Formats: sequence, C-alpha cells, structure tokens
Amino acid sequence: MKLVMRADDFGYTKAYNDGMIKAVREGVVTYVDLMLDCPGTEDAIEQIKAYPWVSVGWHGGHFWGRPVADPKLIPSLLNEAGQFKFRVDQALKNDVVYEEALIECRAQIERCIRLLGHAPICTTINHDLLFEKARAQVCDEYGIAYDFMRKVDRKTRKEAVPADRWKHLNIFMPCQHDSCYKILYSDYAEEREKYDPVAYYLNDEDQLLKEDIVITAWHPGYLDDYIYFDSSKHFNLARVIDIKAMCDPKLKQWIIENKVELVNIKDALYGSQDYQNYLHSIHSRLYMGE
Repeated sequence: MKLVMRADDFGYTKAYNDGMIKAVREGVVTYVDLMLDCPGTEDAIEQIKAYPWVSVGWHGGHFWGRPVADPKLIPSLLNEAGQFKFRVDQALKNDVVYEEALIECRAQIERCIRLLGHAPICTTINHDLLFEKARAQVCDEYGIAYDFMRKVDRKTRKEAVPADRWKHLNIFMPCQHDSCYKILYSDYAEEREKYDPVAYYLNDEDQLLKEDIVITAWHPGYLDDYIYFDSSKHFNLARVIDIKAMCDPKLKQWIIENKVELVNIKDALYGSQDYQNYLHSIHSRLYMGE
C-alpha cells in the first residue's frame, strides 16, 4: 500500500505552522493542505520551501480567514465582519455571485504562485455548491488536480467517484469522521482525550492495508489564542495530539512492518518518487526501495 499522510490547515497561524513543520521534519507528513487566506499563510509558505519533497495542496474547502481579493469586488462572499460568510455554514456557498467567486479563487492561487513559485498540486471540490464550481473552473485554469479519489461524504453519505483520468490509480480516502474522529464530537473532554491516531493505524480501523493508495488527513499544529477562539473546540485538543502521533515511533514501526510506502500527493498522482527519494537520501528505515 502507498500512503499519503496529509496535514490540514497549514497557514492558520505561525504557531500552528511551527507544530506542523515539526510533524514534517520529525514525523511522517508527506503533504500539507495550505489555507491561502489566513494570518499564517506567508509564514507557512516560507517554511515549507525548505521541504520540497512535501506536496502543497489547496485547502479550499474551508475559508477561515479574510479575502485575498479586494473586498469591494466580492461583496456576495462576505459577512458584515469582512470574513467569508460560509466559513461555518457551507450551504451559503450557493448564495454567491459566480463571477465574484472566480475573482477570489484566482486571487488565492495567484498569491500562492507569487510566494511559493507554483500553484498548489491539488484540492478537493464539492460540486453541489456554486462557490465550489467556481473553484473547479479556477483549478482547470491553473492545472490543479481534483476529483482523484474515492471518498464517502460524512454528511450526505454520497461516495465521490474519481474522474476518468484518475480512476486507474484507485486512490481511496476513508471517512475518518466515522472512525477515529468520531470521539472528538463528544461533549465530554475526558472522552475527547481518548482520541488516538496511532491506534487508528495499528488497529487498521478503516481497513487501509487492503487498498492500493490511501490518503489520511490530520491536523497537527500548535494552539494559540487565535486558533483556540476561532476553531472548533472539538478539534483543538486533536491538533496537538496529532503532532505527537505523526512523530510516534510506534506509527513508524507499523509503516515499516507492513511495508507501507510513504508518498506525497504528487507522487501518487503523477508517479514521481519525491518522498521516497528523500527518505533514501537520509538513510531512513522508512524507505521502501531496494
């Protein structure tokens, strides 16, 4: 099995970025999903440049910050506070002006190109929403991959079907909200403290080992006051636990014993060997080559 280890919310704040970079440097994160509208975006991009074997995607499903485009050009996207009005209620992505959505999405990708040197490798798209349809158009314009995996939506229970060009790869992303994330929705802190990403792999809770290519997603990052008050309280504890989990020797040993090949998303989509070549260069036991 090939495993893409995705870390979400990169760029949230500088403190959060520092935690994620620890999970990259000392752990097994192979792919970061970048938020291009948040306080830590520029710091995130500057830090990830030191790790070219890690893929950078567009974490476009959540727009938590403030617009990159001129707010005067995109009023239908914003609330009275000047933030994206659909940051919590995704259904409001249908209540936007399509052309304004294009303006903001293009501005975000242009920001990435200006700071990182290239567009994000990929993203995920919910085609049921008007704003997401605009994102898909912008992805087509910039060559950003989407619709490349099988995944069951946790709310609608609909299974996403990969586009024809990606079907042969048989990439699978489990609905972790039905397994390891489930405990995080408890109203009791003592229950949420039982959250255990390492056990998720060791117990093969989503039967990943039978798959060809798997993407699992986590949220490793340090907390600061901004995230504590801005983010879901259910996931705040998970963020710091995820840092430890991504660096855990037991997880690394599971990877070795099960002959799991760590790859980044570019490797998975296009057949490159960037992440394995990096492991080989540092003589890591996680390297799966000869």
